[in-house]
Amino acid sequence: MSLRGYHIAPTYSDNVSAPTSPGLDLLLDGRYRVEELIARGGMATVHRGHDQRLDRVVALKIMHPHLAMDEEFRRRFAREARAAARLAHRNVVGVFDQGEDGERIYLAMELVEGETLRARLSRDEGLSLRETLDVTAQVLQALAAAHEAGIVHRDIKPENVLIDPEGVVKVADFGLARAVGTAHSSASATLLGTVAYISPEVVTRGHCDERSDLYSLGIMVFEMLTGLQPFRGEQPVHIAFQHVHEDIPAPSSLSTSIPTALDSLVTWAAARTVQQRPATAEDLLRAVQELQRTLPASVLDARPEARELDSTGEIPRLTVPLGDAVAQIGAEARSFPSDLRTGAAADLTDLPSVPDGEGTDAPEDGDTDQGASAAEPDPGNDPAGRRDGDELPPRSIALPLPRTRRGRHLPQGTRRRSRPLAFLATLALIAALAVGGWAGVDWYTTAGPGGDRSVPVLAGTQLSDAEAALASADLSTRTQEEFSDTVPAGHVISSSPSTGTVVKRGTDVQLVVSKGEQTFPVPALEGMELEAARTEVEAHNLVLVEDAPAYSETVPEGQVISQSQSAEALPAGGEVHVVVSQGREPITVPDQRGKGGDSARAALKAAGFEVTSAQAHSGSVPRGAVISQDPASGTLFRGDTVRIVTSLGPEMATVPDVFRKPEAQAKSELEAAGFTVTVQHDRGEPVFGLVYEQSAAAGSELAKGSTITITVF
Repeated sequence: MSLRGYHIAPTYSDNVSAPTSPGLDLLLDGRYRVEELIARGGMATVHRGHDQRLDRVVALKIMHPHLAMDEEFRRRFAREARAAARLAHRNVVGVFDQGEDGERIYLAMELVEGETLRARLSRDEGLSLRETLDVTAQVLQALAAAHEAGIVHRDIKPENVLIDPEGVVKVADFGLARAVGTAHSSASATLLGTVAYISPEVVTRGHCDERSDLYSLGIMVFEMLTGLQPFRGEQPVHIAFQHVHEDIPAPSSLSTSIPTALDSLVTWAAARTVQQRPATAEDLLRAVQELQRTLPASVLDARPEARELDSTGEIPRLTVPLGDAVAQIGAEARSFPSDLRTGAAADLTDLPSVPDGEGTDAPEDGDTDQGASAAEPDPGNDPAGRRDGDELPPRSIALPLPRTRRGRHLPQGTRRRSRPLAFLATLALIAALAVGGWAGVDWYTTAGPGGDRSVPVLAGTQLSDAEAALASADLSTRTQEEFSDTVPAGHVISSSPSTGTVVKRGTDVQLVVSKGEQTFPVPALEGMELEAARTEVEAHNLVLVEDAPAYSETVPEGQVISQSQSAEALPAGGEVHVVVSQGREPITVPDQRGKGGDSARAALKAAGFEVTSAQAHSGSVPRGAVISQDPASGTLFRGDTVRIVTSLGPEMATVPDVFRKPEAQAKSELEAAGFTVTVQHDRGEPVFGLVYEQSAAAGSELAKGSTITITVF
């Protein structure tokens, strides 16, 4: 289908029903009015829309709800749309805006009046070689601009190539293949619809770069030349298998009228091995332009598919330029024998004037009975075979085969001439009339009615086309340049005198030529305080947009860490996105007390801290475990120090011998050794007050703090 220049292939997943269109007159984001449906496809519907704010017509591409439900798709869609919006090029469908309105995500784009290349290929007559190379060159110009900006299209196919009524080619949907590739459900089915143009590396590795776009373009050129896709199969997997395992055939294998130079171009662009393809779109573009310059016009204008004659069975009459016609007349004269040429030259000096309707062929004596009346024009002998009201192309002469006319009478007083001399005189007269040798021609074509010229339609055309149109009308050109938000660079904004004005031949026509949208340099903002950065951006007629802030170990709080806008210049009101520092990131300190020393150190270092450690005896914490940590909780910054103390286990001491020692002395010695002492009187009040039993044997090792019981008698 093709409506108003926008086209989407109607491919749907088997398990996803055809999506419904949003209601007409819906107002998206309070700005874009949804109008009639233009096209519906596997991932979106396209509507004609009206931008209420800027009062302009747009194309609204509204993604299907099942894609909008994927949060990753929404993020990526917005990112890819921003990238595509940076592509300001004559051969790229412009992306004006991207947004979300509830569950609807959409693009506002340039509305291209025209048709898709797919619709163009569907016509019976197909494309000539000249048209094929012209479309290819313009697509390559779009790809070269995109690749220079770091954007790979990923889905080059005839459905994404639009042709406006002026023959300008525009490539649509930059970046959308990448965004849709992240979604699930019907997205995979939508992308399978492009398998006819998919590159081998995408099939085998899921990877693509700029040369993958060139491969897809090579497949598309093959189709433009032959009317067929090089690889066909019942299932997409069959076609993908051929892309990986088979070389693209030469187009001339399907049509012998295709020159070998085009075979080389197609097989180079669509080489299976990435390294064997052109390195850049510009390399391939130079090759296409060389073919446009060097192939003969007859080859360029040929159509590879044979064409039948029309219903009348007539072949169009040959028309040649005026200079070629005069040269042909001269050649005819030089073909006569030398004696006749001499006689003819003498006879031309007294050639009589010939009234309208009378010829110069004279019959032999007595040969007057079969002629046509001299007063009746013979339409069969009209140089162009035309009827009343027809005109020859400007400055050209149609050359039919010579015809014999008999029965004409010479005016009285005119000498009889031989047929060759009379024919030569007729040719000379035609040449004289063709070059305008009469006295009144100069006046007629300058000051007279023949000098009137009408200023052609120039607004919106390329400067070179406008200059050619003015030159063909014998008008001269003066130019001046102005910025324009709506007319692409190099195209005409307006003319003075305006279109349709009648002027005299040679008049100067002033053309105002667009320099494109006025842009302003994007300042470097990294390291600047936020408000200073805002002031700097606004001074350049741009808008500062704060993205989500981020922590930084090196950029102080409140300063710009980075700016996401990579373009060197933006139009007025363009957004410059920045990320502002929140300072150093606070990190929670994990409590490692009671854990093994080695694991505690590893956990703290993994959290971003430096660790120092010490050791101490502990009667309650096992050997090697963390006794204490400083700090044990709270937050620190990355690189700060945390101190831990690990256990050496309990401290040991030798039990002294207190047998038969007085109670007080025994208790004192045991406590001095680090033990806790309890005293037990076995028989009430002691008689002698001496120790006769201790719970731990003298000389044994016990942990300090252990309790030893002594019994006093």
